[in-house]
Amino acid sequence: MILKIKNKNVGFFNSFTLGLKFDAIGSSFSFTFYFDPENDLHRDLIHVGHFHHCTVEHNGEVLVTGYLVNQTAIDKSVKQLVSISGYSYGGNLEDSKIPSSIYPLQSDGLSLKEIATKLLNPFGLKFQVDPSVQNKMNQVYSTVTAEPTQSVASYLQELASQKGIIVSHLSNGDIYFTKAKTKQKPIIDFGTGIPGTDYNLTFPGQGLHSHITVMKQADEDGGNAGQSTIKNPFVIGIYRPDIKIQSAGTDIDTVTAARVALSDELKNIKLTIVTDRWEDINGKVLKPNQIIAVQNRDILIPHKMNWFIESIDLEGNTNKYVSTLHCVLPEVYNLENPVNYFEEHL
Repeated sequence: MILKIKNKNVGFFNSFTLGLKFDAIGSSFSFTFYFDPENDLHRDLIHVGHFHHCTVEHNGEVLVTGYLVNQTAIDKSVKQLVSISGYSYGGNLEDSKIPSSIYPLQSDGLSLKEIATKLLNPFGLKFQVDPSVQNKMNQVYSTVTAEPTQSVASYLQELASQKGIIVSHLSNGDIYFTKAKTKQKPIIDFGTGIPGTDYNLTFPGQGLHSHITVMKQADEDGGNAGQSTIKNPFVIGIYRPDIKIQSAGTDIDTVTAARVALSDELKNIKLTIVTDRWEDINGKVLKPNQIIAVQNRDILIPHKMNWFIESIDLEGNTNKYVSTLHCVLPEVYNLENPVNYFEEHL
């Protein structure tokens, strides 16, 4: 793993953590290393208050491009390591409100592509659009309004979610409007026989409902009221209804809103895999937005199931490298009718 700050290699670090995320506008990283206060290069690169541009690379592949944001230094009788951390360019949008220079906050008759251009220009950031969502990016909103206290990232994510678009990011730091690639072949077939691998399945039944109903009231502009109910196949033998109110002004209908609400619940079913494998069979670093296959009766998965990698934590120190895969069901993102593969009789 290589950290470059201002295009200069920072060596002699002892440990690092790299968090790669799909459903997020940025990924994060942190390093600890021996800081020499007499070293001019060290003082220049690790300069408090200087949000230097940096990259994190592995085997010649750039994984994150962004800013160095935080420094922590401690002086004790025993020499301490300095901690530094940062995030992708898009991480700045999570910490920043919409600039007053581009007010008003109401955008009538603009598309998501036009709104994104307006919001990102002051930050000097670029964005790319996956062909799968190109048409939706050009669809206009009749009326949308941001809150003054809302971050740039949350506003973009709110607007994109109404179109079924994910706001993600690329390794070069560009913001990326896309959809999840849930139809890929699994890059790894995990089983109980892989050495040095731990599995953890979490099924939070208390947070799941058997039936989810979305209601929409008629708005002042004459929009129709609506109601739609969807059944959750992962809740069996009990009646647990939930009601959600669809906010006025959204562009999606109640049927789609109900399916999105089900995805929000299914997102809580998580599979975590800890392994010493960093790479797939092609030697590429494992990344979010990929599919793996898992069958493991010890963690209540009796049949081979595909799981979607939502995020990955890569960690390393002088002794070992570890990757932690955080996975959810593909149906969280593809909005298809989910099948309960936990059932023994399938």
